[in-house]
Amino acid sequence: MTLKVKDELLKVSFITPKIVNFHYSKNGVFNKDYSFCVEYQKLKNSNVEVNFKEDEKYYYLSSEYLNIAISKELGKVSIYDKDGNLILSDYEDKGYVKEGSKIFTYKEIKYGEAFFGFGERLGSLNKKGQVLINWNTDESNHSMNNDPLYQCHPFFISWHPKASYGLFFDNTFFSYFDMGRENQSYYYFCAQDGELDYYFIYGPSPKEVIEGYTFLVGRCHMPPLWSLGFHQSRWSYDSEKKVYEVAEKFRKRKIPCDAIYLDIDYMKGYRVFTVNRKRFPNFDKMAEDLKRLGFKIVLIIDPGVKWDKRYEVFKEGIEKDFFCKRENGKIFTGYVWPGKSVFPDFLREEARDFWGENHRKFINLGISGFWNDMNEPSIFSKIEYLAMKILFHILKLKEPPKLKSPKSFEEKIKRIKKKTMDEGVIHKLNGKIFYHSEIHNIYGLLMNKATFEGFLKIKPNERPFILTRSGFSGIQKYSAVWCGDNKSSWENLFSSIITLQNLSMSGVPFVGEDVGGFWGDCDKELFARWIELGVFYPFFRVHTAKNTKEQEPWSFGEEVERIAKELISLRYRLIPYIYSLFYEAKEKGIPILRSLILEFPNIREVLNHEDEFMFGPFILVAPVYEKNHRERNVYLPDGFWYDFYTGKRYRGGSSIKVNAPLNKIPLFIREGAIIPMWDVQSYVGEKNQEILTLEIYPGEGKFLYYEDDGTTWDYEKGIYNLVEFSTFKRGEQQVLSVRFVHRGYEGGAKFLNVHYCKKEKKIDFTEGEFEIN
Repeated sequence: MTLKVKDELLKVSFITPKIVNFHYSKNGVFNKDYSFCVEYQKLKNSNVEVNFKEDEKYYYLSSEYLNIAISKELGKVSIYDKDGNLILSDYEDKGYVKEGSKIFTYKEIKYGEAFFGFGERLGSLNKKGQVLINWNTDESNHSMNNDPLYQCHPFFISWHPKASYGLFFDNTFFSYFDMGRENQSYYYFCAQDGELDYYFIYGPSPKEVIEGYTFLVGRCHMPPLWSLGFHQSRWSYDSEKKVYEVAEKFRKRKIPCDAIYLDIDYMKGYRVFTVNRKRFPNFDKMAEDLKRLGFKIVLIIDPGVKWDKRYEVFKEGIEKDFFCKRENGKIFTGYVWPGKSVFPDFLREEARDFWGENHRKFINLGISGFWNDMNEPSIFSKIEYLAMKILFHILKLKEPPKLKSPKSFEEKIKRIKKKTMDEGVIHKLNGKIFYHSEIHNIYGLLMNKATFEGFLKIKPNERPFILTRSGFSGIQKYSAVWCGDNKSSWENLFSSIITLQNLSMSGVPFVGEDVGGFWGDCDKELFARWIELGVFYPFFRVHTAKNTKEQEPWSFGEEVERIAKELISLRYRLIPYIYSLFYEAKEKGIPILRSLILEFPNIREVLNHEDEFMFGPFILVAPVYEKNHRERNVYLPDGFWYDFYTGKRYRGGSSIKVNAPLNKIPLFIREGAIIPMWDVQSYVGEKNQEILTLEIYPGEGKFLYYEDDGTTWDYEKGIYNLVEFSTFKRGEQQVLSVRFVHRGYEGGAKFLNVHYCKKEKKIDFTEGEFEIN
């Protein structure tokens, strides 16, 4: 429906009864009839019953859940629920403001409102009062005040005691959100160009907002089961000898591990899709040998292609015109690890096909995963490139020098835009030219799309594992995300708790940080605490930089090795629980790592405890993030909670002081919890897990358990099992109900080993009701 408001046109489209698209013309014209994130087919297929009427002053639109009033004179948009409660309103007459090519919209801030999401962000969890920039940036060696980082998602959740909503700003140009810093009465968002095109997503709960948002931009697929295990990496395991040594130590020491990563030194002169045969003379055999040991290999891939006329990838890309160009027709070049390099135009389908096809030889060798780095894209000047070579290869520094913080907002913008392609570089799509100013934020998203689609063409029935540094709204459709170059510091351990909550609430469930820190040397206490926390990252990987101390689980002495082994083993026991949570993420977008506000949306007090989170619906995680601390305060929301280690019961609604020796991270289990577990194994698939253990806690509860083959796409054909476990009281008896919601997979567990109140009972894995006390 197109309406006339002030000096512009406004298209209002109900995508669902809870999701509304507001798209304003610019100077009376709609030039944007596309989206790089939202699947337009969903918009075209929307068939929502909408009531419309108007009078002299207002347009009125309503759906099953929403009433909208739009002032004809002021253009002011006000959105109400069906009971007449105001959910969101434009601020005065500033629902749409233009300043040259820039566009703005201003919204009222309600008393008690809090804001979450925005992608990969540092600082406090609630972004009220902050300014957040959307421009993907290689902010290496970052600290708590850095913004932006590698991933910007122009989406947020507004929480309010009465109702939550979300806003997704579908504009990929440089933009920013001012969430009440300029004025506590309003927030606004602005883009340097393009059109004002945003989606309002009604909850009323935060989980429902995420479900609506991911309906628009897409959800994850079921990950390969092995990817939920422990991963070991560094820059770099730079020879076959070193890779074998690390792999053999994991197996000898009986520390579970599923993946070993190869950083840029496996390549020949940092040329992507090549192997350095001096360092890895028997690369093919090494891949086979590691496979027999139960290891997957994950290779790093950067978008920069070395300028080398004898290099096949470069030659083919030049011949077929796949690389980004300047307006004058000259190929854009920049400096990254290979030196002078060119960059694929991933906006073009044929360029993505070219990129995806280049993975074939590695996939055919049995390489299981790809790690897309430097894909903001991060680009050095020639001087910076030479300086980096001196710093890391000659001076052997352990981290780059820290840059001075910019003195002004304008200075910050100028600096971050120097780190990538010129904004005037052109990209092409179906003959239409797009400038890098519009494509920059989705460059990493498109690279991952190329990798994902290429993998599927080469191995159509195997799920790929892809990991990325850069991304944008919808990145979860293609890859997992790690949060870039952190450092070995207590500050960065703490900041990961916040960053991963915000990224998770932005629709990205498969997230993690470099455990132990990337830059600098980790010490044993910090490593132990970080391993404890990493167990509860959905993506669990240790990684560290060139020239730093070794950072394997055994690198810090016997005590820390014992702690690491115990905690990594806990991760492997929890894999069936985690995998089942990924099913919920696939179906609804609900993340695995959850801010307390997701599970307790009606309790304002949880906003004050950003240093805790829920791992799924049942496990409360309260990390220790300060040096030499052996206790901490833990807030327990309403209800009853059980200490994971002792089983002691606590009434929630207040904080308690908890002992936290170096070998324990405080964990509390929610009443009614049902947590499926496996036996520990050295790697996923080592054992046939015929017995599924259910850890059941007093109270009434439900859990949806999921299982399939963990490898193929057969689950899309219905070859999976979905089981509802529930517990309840029948008189004096505690009863476990087992109900198959869907049964299409013949593999999986055959027996249940039920643990309840220190009692154990083994039963056949069949439907029915079973007394367990």
